[in-house]
Amino acid sequence: MEDNVNLSRLQYEFPGNAASLEDSPFVFFGVPFDSGTSAASGAREGPRAVRAIVQGMELWSEFFSKDLEKAGIYDAGDVAVSHGDAALTGDMVSSVVSWIRGLGKTPIMVGGEHTFTPYAAEATGADALIVVDAHADCRKEFLGNELSHATSTRRWVEKGGKALLVGVRAFSSEEIAYCAEKNVSMVRARAVASANFAGILRDFLSDGDVVYLSVDLDGFDPSFAPGVGTPEPLGISPSDVLKLMDALRNYRVAGMDVMELCPARDPSWITAALAAKLVLEFYASRLP
Repeated sequence: MEDNVNLSRLQYEFPGNAASLEDSPFVFFGVPFDSGTSAASGAREGPRAVRAIVQGMELWSEFFSKDLEKAGIYDAGDVAVSHGDAALTGDMVSSVVSWIRGLGKTPIMVGGEHTFTPYAAEATGADALIVVDAHADCRKEFLGNELSHATSTRRWVEKGGKALLVGVRAFSSEEIAYCAEKNVSMVRARAVASANFAGILRDFLSDGDVVYLSVDLDGFDPSFAPGVGTPEPLGISPSDVLKLMDALRNYRVAGMDVMELCPARDPSWITAALAAKLVLEFYASRLP
């Protein structure tokens, strides 16, 4: 069935004891695409690095006190991307996510550049997008390109979706004006450590809203996540995102992604390990 939605299987799966498609409530897949990156390339290798590092990781969630040893996540492989054609690749992402949601399961996407988050979020039927990111990603275009990792949140907002940005600290003046005009909600990096996420989500979400969670790894301080293409100092910590996941347990979350892992800048695999851990902790946070 995967062949009909442009997926390919790889040597490693996530995690090592991955469940069958029938048994797993979550479906993991990669998007090895970085043709639109504006700084260091290499994020196309992100899914491979996450699959490799997780083979040696324990599957117990200390934060959520959940055992994932027998739960497993079905790994559907990677989207068969069209390098250089973000629009076509985005359509492939949409078809994969629609297939996963049609099975009644939750997609977990790992990239790869951040460009494809709005495609995945829209395909889940989400009403609200929560983005952990150093950047607003609300430029109209960047370097002449309207479909890039610097424009992804704006593409979502333009379609009428609401957005909450967490950990942001890097803007253009254009983006500041756009976010104010469109009422894009923000928890800036300097305020995250003391943020009351339960209250923030109550104010941001309406009854019945379906949420999509996106984590751009450059949202973290580079001391936690050096392996990204566009690092920004003065970022947030992994504990901050776990607190956000905890607050989201009371809401309907239709999908999640972890994007912008650049293994070429991650020689000690610090960032790959964090990316894999975030996927595992998200899974644990959704278990009863």
